Amino acid sequence: MYKKRTVAVYVFIIVSSLFIGCVSQSPEQQPPTDSLEIPERGFLMGGLPIPKEGQSFEDAYREAALYCEFAPVWGKPTPFYELADELSGSWGKTFVDNYIRGNGMVPLIHLSFIDAGVTLKTPPGMEATLSDPEWRNLYKKAVLDVVTGSRPVYLSVGNEVNRWYEKYGIDGPNGFQHYVTLYEEIYDAVKEISPETTVFCTFAREIVSENREADLEVLNLFNPQKMDILAFTSYPHAVQGISRPSDIPDDYYSRALKYMDNPLGFTEVAWSSLDAFGGEQGQADFLRDICGRLTIQQGVDLYFVGWPWLRDLSDDVSIGLIKRDGTEKLAYTVWKELFMSLETKEALYEVLWTDKKE
Repeated sequence: MYKKRTVAVYVFIIVSSLFIGCVSQSPEQQPPTDSLEIPERGFLMGGLPIPKEGQSFEDAYREAALYCEFAPVWGKPTPFYELADELSGSWGKTFVDNYIRGNGMVPLIHLSFIDAGVTLKTPPGMEATLSDPEWRNLYKKAVLDVVTGSRPVYLSVGNEVNRWYEKYGIDGPNGFQHYVTLYEEIYDAVKEISPETTVFCTFAREIVSENREADLEVLNLFNPQKMDILAFTSYPHAVQGISRPSDIPDDYYSRALKYMDNPLGFTEVAWSSLDAFGGEQGQADFLRDICGRLTIQQGVDLYFVGWPWLRDLSDDVSIGLIKRDGTEKLAYTVWKELFMSLETKEALYEVLWTDKKE
């Protein structure tokens, strides 16, 4: 029998400059707007709400909040150099303040420097490389503007960054070393403004376009002390030779910890419900695995699990937990069971796996 879990979400609102002057912190250093207590299950759960036909975004986010603690924020999506303005404008007030925070969730804000074709995202008319000082200053300023304007508790300052490493290597004007130094510079700058913000960049566990695993050696290039969470996107069914969750080796994620032994989070993790990958049962089994056999059972400190989107975008991809018409899949039942709090991670493992082992 699952107990109803309670999560305390505290929203701190700075009401005036006079109030700011009364607290010990200066205006240059303020806490995040959001404060989210880790539930008893030991990790956070979230995903991107997708409206079904005829449903408003407002209702979709309200519905998602019943079984989610966080939601990703990309803007419309919006390029990094316009994101701060987007978040402080009408879009941000509607989606972040009303739909996410207003429903008791917290935003996980993403910025990305990678454009289509693994090229550098730049404003129109700007030509630059990853080593270009003007571009680097622009990216850093964009991140800091988001932090000062939105005060997120979770901030990813680069998405699937190792795709750049896999294409360009370490050296040269576009060498990945330039991102590593920029990331660590940004990390320090964010912590000066908002020490409690959880800062990280996100790595791809798979190179999906090539149907293979990514090279985890890239993790050696980073200082683990400047990576608050080791965050991945992961779609293991895209890897050649993996068509069932049982095909995934037990250490598929835990082997990353030999490079960086940090709490592990998934900004995006999913499995298709198509018949070729085991159908709805395969998807449900994978969700159990990602919260048990592949992480907690391996000694991983699992921090959060983010499903890319909660409802299918199309019938061909089918990685949502709910069909386009609103029909809940088997995996969504598992999701809701996981969401209901248990006393400990060990108890969670026992409940999820006793039936399977029998």
